[in-house]
Amino acid sequence: MPDTYTAIAREVMGKKVNVLRNNGVIPANIYGRGIDSVPVQIQWPEARGMLNAHGRNVLIQIQIEGEPEARSVVIRDFTRDPVNGSLQHIDFFQVDLTRKIQADIPVQLVGESPAVHTYGGVLVQSLELLHVEALPTEIPESIQVSVESLGELESSLTVGDIQVPEGVSILTAPDVGLAQIARPRVEQEIGELQEGVGTEEIVPSGGSEAESETD
Repeated sequence: MPDTYTAIAREVMGKKVNVLRNNGVIPANIYGRGIDSVPVQIQWPEARGMLNAHGRNVLIQIQIEGEPEARSVVIRDFTRDPVNGSLQHIDFFQVDLTRKIQADIPVQLVGESPAVHTYGGVLVQSLELLHVEALPTEIPESIQVSVESLGELESSLTVGDIQVPEGVSILTAPDVGLAQIARPRVEQEIGELQEGVGTEEIVPSGGSEAESETD
C-alpha cells in the first residue's frame, strides 16, 4: 500500500501564497486526466518527509481533509527558491491505476567494473534518467544496472543492455549510451601527446620548399 499524506483544500491563491510559506505551509496542486485541478496545501514537515522518502513519479496517496477516499497521485514536479533552496510548490498528478503512465526514473550503477580495478579505468555514467512506461503501481523508483560486465578499457553499456521488471517498457532509444570505462587520465594525456607528434608538419630550416627555389 502506498504511503498516505494529508492535505487541506487551499483557498489562498496567487501572490498571497507567500503568507502560507511564511507560516510553514506548502502550496500544491492536484491535476489529472479528466479532472479539475484541485489547489491544496500541505504542512512543511509532511511535505519534507514525503520528498525525502519518494522521488518524482512514485505512487503515493493524498488524503484531502473532508474527502471520503485518498487520491492516488505521483509527484510530477516541485519548485524551490533559486536563492535559498526552500520548497515553494508541489505538483501532483492524479493517476488512473488501470492506465499506463510515462515517467523518468533514475539509473543507478551498481557493482564493480573489472576494468576499473585492474586497469585503473574511470567509470563514466552518461545517462542519469531512463524514460519508461508502466502502470502506476509498477513504476520502479529507480533502475539498478550492474557494471561488472565492463572488463576492458573503453567498454560500454547502452540502454539496450538494461533489464527492467516485467510490465515496464523502456521508451529511451536502445542505442543511447549509459556508461563507459574511460582510460586513465595519464594514459589519455600520453596518447594525445603522441598523436600531436605524429601529425606535426616538419619544415626545413631554410624555409618552405617554395622559398628555397632559385629564381
